[in-house]
Amino acid sequence: MSNNHHNTNRLTSAEMGKLWVAYTGNTMATCVLSYYLQHVEDRDIKKVVAKALKLSEKLVNNIRDIFMQEKFPVPIGFTSEDVNLGAPRLFADEFYLHYLKYTSKAGMSIYAIAIPIMTRKDTRNLFIETFHETEKLINEVNDTLMKKGFYTPPPQIPIPEKVDFISKQNYLNGFFGRYSIPSCTRNCPSV
Repeated sequence: MSNNHHNTNRLTSAEMGKLWVAYTGNTMATCVLSYYLQHVEDRDIKKVVAKALKLSEKLVNNIRDIFMQEKFPVPIGFTSEDVNLGAPRLFADEFYLHYLKYTSKAGMSIYAIAIPIMTRKDTRNLFIETFHETEKLINEVNDTLMKKGFYTPPPQIPIPEKVDFISKQNYLNGFFGRYSIPSCTRNCPSV
């Protein structure tokens, strides 16, 4: 992400917080994904893991640039000292896709929440761009899960035949059993 002009607005507390959490989370992701890349055997899955690693590295670099421009202390985050790339394989290739599916959902949640509270254009655009890149990644993850036969769809339920309403009495009787619910007779709050 390029910043064509120097921002005259200082980072807000919300921007500092969201940049910090995205930075530390993605430094962790670079460690984990680097380890996965050492062990993944399936070509299609390896391509997805490599794409995810590139996305995390890009975000970390962009946030580091913003912090340095603002003379904000760059968080340590996770480093190569926090991962042993030579450690034995722990997971099957399928696990890497499931990991990416759930961490991408978490990332998208963070980025989506960040977008409306960013006041600076550079930080807002960073989160918008990252959200869209993560959206593309999760689509690729899901497509690969389905292609490999690893995707478990949510259960299907019957389609209702008509629109129906639950009556208050029937609903509460079903919830509380056949007992009557005491009604307020004195000093009742007004609604």
